[in-house]
Amino acid sequence: MTNPYGFPSNSVAVVLGTRPEIVKLSQIIHLLGEAALVVHTGQHYDPNLSDVFFRDLGLANPDMFLKVGGVSRGQQIGAAVTSLDELLAETKPLAVLVQGDTNSVAAGAIAANARNVFLCHIEAGLRSRDWGMPEEHNRVITDHLSSLCCAPTETAVANLAAEGITGDRVVLTGNTVVEAVNALLPADRSDILAKFGVQSGRFVLSTFHRPENVDDPEAYS
Repeated sequence: MTNPYGFPSNSVAVVLGTRPEIVKLSQIIHLLGEAALVVHTGQHYDPNLSDVFFRDLGLANPDMFLKVGGVSRGQQIGAAVTSLDELLAETKPLAVLVQGDTNSVAAGAIAANARNVFLCHIEAGLRSRDWGMPEEHNRVITDHLSSLCCAPTETAVANLAAEGITGDRVVLTGNTVVEAVNALLPADRSDILAKFGVQSGRFVLSTFHRPENVDDPEAYS
């Protein structure tokens, strides 16, 4: 697919590394077409957390895979920044695009800032006010380094304004997960329920992933 905006091929580095980033950036990657240079840090490296989503969302394999998963947060961010710095120096993209609040996002932001590359943060301005969450550090750092903050809600816009991020640096966009859901609605009406032997309206599907939820057996129960 060629992009409709006239951007040169591989001129927008889309840095991602986890399942939610793949989902929420999928339709932007489709829109960018050949302009997108998709860089997977490897933060989520299990096929069930990565490969399956590229396939089901109709995306080609990433252009680059950095393999920084399976180490501590500091090592992961450091390794990703080093690799991304080299990549940006070589490819010289017009912009770096990140989404959310993962270690991959923080690494992409730091690398873009170090190379003075335009940085766009999708889902900017979200705040938990909990500094015990690594994600809060990641999202605040990324917002303050970003050239353009794409805020999903008015509350997110207000959060950014409270931190002095205003004007042309902020745009209210809504959440890209809506486009991802709409793109998959036909699959939602498929025979998936019959395939797994479940009846509509008779079950609840849930996922748990935060350490405070799953690492403590008592809390998890």
